[in-house]
Formats: sequence, structure tokens, C-alpha cells
Amino acid sequence: MKNWKLLMLGALMANASHAFAAPQVIDKVAAVVNNGVVLESDIDSMMASVKSQAHQAGQQLPDDATLRHQILERQIMDSIIMQQGQRAGVTISDQEVDEAIKNIATQNHMTLDQLRSRLAYDGMNYATYRTQIRHEMTIASVRNNEVRSRITILPQEVDTLAKQVAAQNVPGTEMNLSMILLPLPENPTQQQVDDEEDLAKKLVGELRGGANFGKMAVTYSASPEALKGGNMGWGKIEELPSLFSQTLSTAQKGDIIGPIRSGVGFHILRVNDVRGESKNVSVTEVHARHILVKTSPIMSNDQARAKIEQIAADIRSGKTTFANAARQNSDDPGSANQGGDLGWASPTIYDPAFRDALMHLSPNKLSQPVHSSFGWHLIELLGTRQVDKTDEAEKDRAYRILFNRKFAEEAQTWMQEERASAYVKILDSNG
Repeated sequence: MKNWKLLMLGALMANASHAFAAPQVIDKVAAVVNNGVVLESDIDSMMASVKSQAHQAGQQLPDDATLRHQILERQIMDSIIMQQGQRAGVTISDQEVDEAIKNIATQNHMTLDQLRSRLAYDGMNYATYRTQIRHEMTIASVRNNEVRSRITILPQEVDTLAKQVAAQNVPGTEMNLSMILLPLPENPTQQQVDDEEDLAKKLVGELRGGANFGKMAVTYSASPEALKGGNMGWGKIEELPSLFSQTLSTAQKGDIIGPIRSGVGFHILRVNDVRGESKNVSVTEVHARHILVKTSPIMSNDQARAKIEQIAADIRSGKTTFANAARQNSDDPGSANQGGDLGWASPTIYDPAFRDALMHLSPNKLSQPVHSSFGWHLIELLGTRQVDKTDEAEKDRAYRILFNRKFAEEAQTWMQEERASAYVKILDSNG
């Protein structure tokens, strides 16, 4: 699934030749949002970007007035969130921006230099690109922080759902979905509900008759994915809001689902693709023991290595046993009294240098001296085993499912609340 960074890269690159083609002599205010504004140039820039990206993807778009309205609403919401981030002191460091851009380059199979060259070729100033990435990261950070604070998951919920997940016929099934959300106000009248439901049923009929889902989404949807044709990408069926997961349990590729009523409106879903996942989870565990010699003001690095080498020589010659050497010499208080025994564990819990040395050992063989962030080690691998971690995996999965369900539900509610409580005055006659 392409994340927002990749999508933004495509949008910005597609938009560059339009947004920076000529200087703007006059820039008007399209909307006042609390203490900020949305400018005409913001809307024009995104209009060009969306059109170019849609052209490249072969996606149909509605008329300019409808598209402009959707973009204006997106810009208004972004402005509200950015202002909230400023009040909360949310900042994205240069290092975080650099890391994000590095990830974008990697996921697009480019080096950083190639990404810079591509941006320059398309007329995009690199400093402007960094500003846009920081802007998107700030919005994501504010939204995630605010929505997470509204989510509570109880252990009983995890246990109950884990049992349900285990009993399902197709646990872990993933779906690629698109969605159209027809919104309702906070306290809708029955007439408003009836009108939106009628529209939803009409759209479902047209979609099942072959109408273009992406165009419908851009035209009617109030979801954050509207300008992407409603595409939500890949997700596990259990991680969707419960209203969706129940309905989608038997859905197939190409199905149009809905309308589904939720607290925020009517949803229409399209199943773009389906893929499955194995239920059983097996991991490798290792049983190891070690002797640790730490460096200190009175034990230099060379002295610590020499000591661990001498201990190894004494064990190999039969002068002492590993267990006795660990009890007498190891600086790891947690294992020294156990003869250095670390018990069974996943190798991933250990220091990388320790882990790598361990994974290259044969059972009942001693390692060479291993230097980690803790000091010098002598390691012996006692055995390996495959362990069924399905139960633990199901609980982990249940927690993620609950979190993602609640996040999706709360995010939409939070955005509606923020939009309703903000001061917004639209000056753009086209909006």
C-alpha cells in the first residue's frame, strides 16, 4: 500500500510544472479559518496536482466546481489541524524530515541524489518540497496524537476479540477497499437522514450498474481519501470498523457494499482486491548461556577481551566448566548465578552483535569473543526450537484490530468536531 508520503511525491511531481509555471501577480483569500487563511493559489495548486495525477492514473474526475469544493474543504481542514499543532507546540525536526524523504526515495527505488534530480527536472524547488513534507507530517502527527488520546482498549476486549479472531474461517484476510462517505450533520433531522440515504442507494445502484467509483468518490465523498478516488489501500478485514468487517466477511473482489449507516453518515464500499494470510504463527527460539566481562575504569577494553579469551581457553581445556566460569566471572547478575543460562528466548531480544554471533553458532559450540554494547561475551548455544506463538499473535492481532477500528471511527468524529467548532468564512465564490 502506498503511504501518504508516496502519494504526495506523485502529486507534487505531477503538479510542479503547473504550480510553478508562472508567477502569480495577485493572490486572493479563498477562506478565513480561525486565525488563518486559505489562499486561491493553494486551491489552484492542488487543482492542477489532482488533475495531473488523475490523468496519469486514468481516473475520471467530476466537474471543476465540484472538485474545487472538495479541495477547499480539504484545505480548510488542513488549516484547522495545522493551527491546532501550532498551539500544541508540535514540531517536526529536520532529522525527521530527512528520514521521511529518504524513505520516499527508497520506496520509489531512487537514491536521494536521484530524487533531488527528479524534483529539479520537474521544476520543484527542494526547499519547497521539504516544507510540503513537513506540513504533511505535522498534520499526521496532530491527528494521530489527538485521536490516540480518545482511544481506550481494555484487556477483556482483547481477550474476547482474540477468541473471535481464532474462530473465524479466514483470519488475517486483507482487502483493498475504496469508500464513499455521505456525511450527516451532528444532529441530523429525519429529512436529512432520508435524503442522504436516498442518495446513497441511488449511488449504489449506479455503481453496481458500472458507474466509475473513483469519480463518484471525488464528487460526493467527505472522507479524507476522497481526492484519491476513495481508495483506502490494503487493510485486514478485522481491523476495519465493526460495521464494515461484519458486512465484508463474505465479500468478494469487485463487490459494491452498502449503504452502511454509521454515526457520521452513510458509507459505500468497493472491494478492489482480496488476499489471505496463514493462521498459524511459528517462531524460532534459542537456548543460550553466556559469560559477560564488562569494561570499567579498572578494566580496559583490551583487558576485558584478554580475560574472556582466557576463560574460553580454560573451558576448552577442561580446566573449568562453563557454568562454574560464569558463576565466578560473569558480570551479568541476572544469569551468573544460573551458570550463565539465559533460558529460551527469541534471538531478536538480544543486542545485535550478540544475536548475530548466536545465530551463526552450532548447538553446544562456544563462540569467539563477542563485543556488544554491554562488554565482551563468551556464548554457548545449547539448542533451538520452533514454538507455536499463534495465541500470542492472535492477542497482538486483536489489539491492533481494536486500535485500528477505534482509530478509524474516532478520527472521522474528531475531524467533524474540529470542523464544526472552527470559525470558517468562505470568500471564494467558486467554493
